[in-house]
Amino acid sequence: MTSLYIRTAEQIMRDARDHAGGGPGLRRIPSERDLASSLRVNRQTVRRALEHLRTGGLIRTDRSGTYAYTGKGAPDRPAVGLGSQPLYPGGADFSGLTVRAAATLSYEPVPPPIEALLGLCPERPTLVHRHQLVLGSGETVQRAVSYFSPTALSHVPKLSRRVRRVRRQPHGPQPDLRHLYLWMAEAGLRPVRRDRVRVNPGQCGELWLSIRKLVHDQHNRLLEVTDLNIDPQRGEVGYEFALPALP
Repeated sequence: MTSLYIRTAEQIMRDARDHAGGGPGLRRIPSERDLASSLRVNRQTVRRALEHLRTGGLIRTDRSGTYAYTGKGAPDRPAVGLGSQPLYPGGADFSGLTVRAAATLSYEPVPPPIEALLGLCPERPTLVHRHQLVLGSGETVQRAVSYFSPTALSHVPKLSRRVRRVRRQPHGPQPDLRHLYLWMAEAGLRPVRRDRVRVNPGQCGELWLSIRKLVHDQHNRLLEVTDLNIDPQRGEVGYEFALPALP
């Protein structure tokens, strides 16, 4: 038997299309509370149904509400889905090596150069994510530090919830942000990545490959700055792109 939240999701889309009357564009759908009342299910079921629809690229949520794609004239939908999104924070490929990940999440002020990039007032805190990949021997082969902009925190609901959680419980469980770019796409944002690459000397003559990753949305608003440091003797960084489809 189909799960209740799946049936609820299907009903939400049917109602949106019926109210659209076959017309083009996006159709605003009611709030979670109103949906729960009209469909006679609890709000948790509605919430799961909406998450299911976002993951499938059938709805989008922004600051003005949640909208369903109801016709051919609707704006292009973001390509969402677990398989189509790069995993955060990215970095090198360590094929043939067994690595384990460790991460922390905090809400804190950031260095002045990062403040300037993110458009933060001096000493204003933001969400900071630290992530590293470690070999079984204990050697670190990749470090990443990410800083999130006010735009990201206000437009991506799942990031906003992480802020509230970390402020309540600074030493809580290890955060899982692997699907960050999927969350951005679900919120109607289209992440665009730009990298700056250089080689930095480390201790004892070691060299580290340093990448500063800047992620903007389709309106050129900065969402995230991530500084990656990679051991180039063990990891390999690859880039790929796809040509646009021919008409």
